[in-house]
Amino acid sequence: MNGRRTAERLLADAEERLRVTEELPARLAEVRGWAYNGAENVRATVDVHGGLKELHLDESALALGPEALGEEIVALAHRAQQAALAEGVNVLGDALGDAAALEMMRSAGLQPDPEPEVVPYTPGVDPNAHRWRVIEAE
Repeated sequence: MNGRRTAERLLADAEERLRVTEELPARLAEVRGWAYNGAENVRATVDVHGGLKELHLDESALALGPEALGEEIVALAHRAQQAALAEGVNVLGDALGDAAALEMMRSAGLQPDPEPEVVPYTPGVDPNAHRWRVIEAE
């Protein structure tokens, strides 16, 4: 095989991308981001547009007073929207590809996670090679 994709594979890839694209509005509508304060007595949940979808206030949060509590809610809603936007970009990346997703992150003012949870896969490269201990047979 020469590494080139067949016409059938190209058609299947295009159909899959079309299917994923058609599902985008519904998938984006489901995306939520949330954030809570240090005392964990205020939690805001928002959609990708920043619309407040849920607000959890513990009774102890009322001790902050109306102005401080309002500021806390606004700050948490902003942090939650950043999380929702990042998740939304992931959803869009499924349809548009990684390069487009990264560009969207940059245009939205989001930074790629500097320490991703997993090491990106590079064919033929073992990211843990320096950790292997080789046991020599005697």
